[in-house]
Amino acid sequence: MADVFDVADFFIELFGQEIESDITNLKLNKLLYFAQGHCLAVTGKPLFNDFFEAWEWGPVVPVVYHKYKMCGKNPVEPSGRNVRNLLTPEEFDVLLDVAGEFGKYTALHLVQKTHKPRTPWAQTEKQKVINNDVIAAYFTGEGKIETFSEMLKRKNFQPIGYMDDEGVLVLPADEYCVEDDYWDDY
Repeated sequence: MADVFDVADFFIELFGQEIESDITNLKLNKLLYFAQGHCLAVTGKPLFNDFFEAWEWGPVVPVVYHKYKMCGKNPVEPSGRNVRNLLTPEEFDVLLDVAGEFGKYTALHLVQKTHKPRTPWAQTEKQKVINNDVIAAYFTGEGKIETFSEMLKRKNFQPIGYMDDEGVLVLPADEYCVEDDYWDDY
C-alpha cells in the first residue's frame, strides 16, 4: 500500500513540472481524494491509510494540508523524488486514471466537484472524518471514474497513438515540437 506522501509526490512531480504549475495544496488534496475514491471503487481497498476530513473547501488529508500550508495559494514545488518504484502497477494505473480525468481542472473546479449534493463531503458533518465506506459507495456509483482500459474499449474512442510490441503507448511526433538543442542559442 502506498503512503499518502508517496501519492502526493506522484501528483506534485507530474503536474509540478509544467511551466505554469497549478498544483497547489488545495488541488493536491482534491486529487488525493479522487485517487482514494477511485482506488476504493476499482480495487475494494484504500490507496493509503490516512483519512479525509470534511473541511470548508472540501475533503482534506490533514497531514498533507499541514505539510504544504506554508505554500498558501502558490504551487507546491516538486522535490525531484521519484516514487514510481514505490507504487504497485495497480496503484500506478489508478493514479494515471485520476491524473488524466482531473489533473486538467483548476483547484476551484475540483472543489465544486466535491461540493455537489450527495458527495461524501456533502454527507459528512464539517470537520469530521469522511468514512471510506461512504467514499467507496460514491465512487462505485454516481462518482465513478472511467479507467483508461474502459476508455479504450469505447467504440467512439479515437486513439492518438498506438501500442508497441511491449504494450507501451507510442504517440505521433508533433511537427511543432522544438528540439532541445534549439534553446542552446538563447
